Amino acid sequence: MMRAQLEQRQQRQHPERGAAGAEGSAFPDLRNRAGESDSPYVRLHADTPVAWQMLDADTLDRAKAENKPIFMHIGFLADHLCHLTTQDSFSNPAVAAFLNDAFIPILIDREERPDLDTIYQNYSEAVNATGGWPLNLFLTPDLYPIFGGTYWPGPGTEHSTTATAATTAAAAGDAAGEESYNDFLAIAKKIHTFWVEQEERCRREAFEMLHKLQDFAQEGTFGGGGGGGGAAISSTAAAAADSGDLDLDQLDEALGRIIKMFDPVDYGFGTPKFPNPARLSFLLRLAHFPGEVADVIGDKEVEKAISMAIATLRRIRDGGLRDHLGAGFMRFSVTSDWSMPHFEKMVGENALLLGVFLDAWLGASRGTGRELTLDDEFADVVLELADYLTGPLVRATKGGFVTSEASDSFYRKGDRHMREGAYYTWTRREFDQVVGVGSNDDHASSVAAAYWNVQEDGNVPQDQDLFDEFINQNVLSVNADATELSKQFGVPPWEIKRLVSTAREKLRAHQEKERPRPARDEKVLVATNGIVIAALARTAAAVRWFDAERAASYLQAAKDAAAFIKENLWAATNTETNPLRRFFYDRPSQTLAFADDYAFLIDGLLDLYTATSEQEWLDWAKQLQDTQTRLFYDSPSSKPRSNPNPSPRHAHSGGFYSTESETLSPTVLRLKSGMDKAQPSTNAVSASNLFRLGTLLSCAAGGGSSGDDQKEESESYLLQARETINAFEAEILQYPWLFVGLLTAVVTSRLGVKTVEVQRGDEVGLRRWYTTPRAEAGVLVFTGEGEIKVQQKQQVSGQGLPAAGA
Repeated sequence: MMRAQLEQRQQRQHPERGAAGAEGSAFPDLRNRAGESDSPYVRLHADTPVAWQMLDADTLDRAKAENKPIFMHIGFLADHLCHLTTQDSFSNPAVAAFLNDAFIPILIDREERPDLDTIYQNYSEAVNATGGWPLNLFLTPDLYPIFGGTYWPGPGTEHSTTATAATTAAAAGDAAGEESYNDFLAIAKKIHTFWVEQEERCRREAFEMLHKLQDFAQEGTFGGGGGGGGAAISSTAAAAADSGDLDLDQLDEALGRIIKMFDPVDYGFGTPKFPNPARLSFLLRLAHFPGEVADVIGDKEVEKAISMAIATLRRIRDGGLRDHLGAGFMRFSVTSDWSMPHFEKMVGENALLLGVFLDAWLGASRGTGRELTLDDEFADVVLELADYLTGPLVRATKGGFVTSEASDSFYRKGDRHMREGAYYTWTRREFDQVVGVGSNDDHASSVAAAYWNVQEDGNVPQDQDLFDEFINQNVLSVNADATELSKQFGVPPWEIKRLVSTAREKLRAHQEKERPRPARDEKVLVATNGIVIAALARTAAAVRWFDAERAASYLQAAKDAAAFIKENLWAATNTETNPLRRFFYDRPSQTLAFADDYAFLIDGLLDLYTATSEQEWLDWAKQLQDTQTRLFYDSPSSKPRSNPNPSPRHAHSGGFYSTESETLSPTVLRLKSGMDKAQPSTNAVSASNLFRLGTLLSCAAGGGSSGDDQKEESESYLLQARETINAFEAEILQYPWLFVGLLTAVVTSRLGVKTVEVQRGDEVGLRRWYTTPRAEAGVLVFTGEGEIKVQQKQQVSGQGLPAAGA
């Protein structure tokens, strides 16, 4: 059948086609349309000589009519290699002329179209055993992948002579059956030759590859799903949703594998080192789940989980990922010891880390019987991160939170070329000059340099500086605590702390005065904002007994972001199609929201409701949930009797697809993922949301017809949550450590939603709830007519070294 479909496509005749060009084309000459995009990343390419096109029906029609392959670039604004590709390839006249002549060039912001990014990342990982950004792809006019890879150096640049580039290009040589080339233009020419000389083979192999990917990407389609799904849920249907094999034993299996994966020397998991907030959160939650979980896993294993998470968080706190002079964390470290970061800061991932550090701080006094204080470990990181997220660098001028800060910037004002990490790295000479200014202490510079591991010849490993971009440069990371430095320099610890604090202020002032800040990607992305809203709402609620002013500012920022999205991106009266836009940049995007936007925003609104008891946030969360279900839910009850077999777009097994059913092209696969990656999986967050909403509705249901309706809705939500978990049963049973978010939902499914009733104004009850770390899904049910009052208590925090936690 697949071959017949392919032959039908090849038999379609277009009278205006040339062999591989546009002779006789009825279309006007290509022009650069990047300036028409809603995305700031795409708009940055409006002045490049490449004739970028939008991904729309007209562009695909043109590619088919002219019989030209598509070149698709997927990237994002903050990434260094994306910037390098624009600078060295897309701004190169020879590269641009060839792309414009031989291909239809399309530019995609991976944050605007995560669906396409996921599909083609899966392709790159399958073909090249690696993925990442930029992702450069050559596609048939039907969007089937011919060849793709990540960074390719521009022609004639120093990068094009490295072994890494030659290795990458070798795959292109294999695709064309000839020798390899080592730069972007050579690879493009190779693919063009392949298309011209062997178009039939090219189309056949591309078509077959996409269908292999479709088979590979059937995650979430083999689970039991369960029955029901309608408004009225019978007890039999509810039992069916719980009939799978998933149980608490899978948590034990997952932890066993995670322990084997753990790096006992540098902590964390694998190389490169990503923070992986979902996994760290899972490890921390194990100590706070109901006792039945510890009975299955074992107390020693639970303590092992906690120790792995805490050790990793300490290394993240002290290592090169942290901006030790400003605030926030970079995306990941290319080295195992967390010393060499990719310098972009992703706002959503910083918010996820805030949630994990918050849980670590809230759990600091576990089992000690003492009160939580701001002197406890990680409290400083929590406040610093929350301050960063609510500060002017991250909050958009019109409301909401921006998406990221870029990796590249100018080293000095007036420079013509940007440099990776220029804002954050230091030579020892400049470091000494800045720290030593106005100091009467001979130890000042030496102490600060020893604290942050600043070396005369730089501290960037040579094998991580292939292009000699970091010669003599230092990435700041904590190398010793105050006690160690006190012994080394023969001065008391308090003096060490003072010298480091003074050095930090001088270095920060020099940065702000002399170095241009990295650019921001100012999209207000719904999914990212939902993550930030959740983190700030939880943080505000937890710290308001220790710093009421800070708590109020965190909460207000979260409320402002939610209000901005509701006012600018949500069309409440649109009940037929998708009423939520994905992002705002100058205007609401044409791109509609995906399932992750709904999931993370609902999660944020539920936390905002819990922190404020304001009904409007709960009401909107319910509206969003009903819309997410309508657009993305793969309901088992909708399986047609005439054709009960699952299709690639409707498996009828439960869970949420990432996209709506209808797309621009059938090539755009409809994926359903439950694995946690840089962000928690959409389905894990959605299951938690459904458990929480269903329980809140159940608690609110009273007598009468309205109460009966709420009860039915509650049962429907709870059933959908269980169906969502069970949709991934086959995958979780085989690889439980990849699905830790859904394993948390398994705990909720088996042991119930944690429900606590607290009267409004009951400070003791509220404080107990707000300062308890996360575990299974839980809801706070407000009772009584009183108001929540903020009581500020004087608390003097110790002035330790923020970066070391010493």
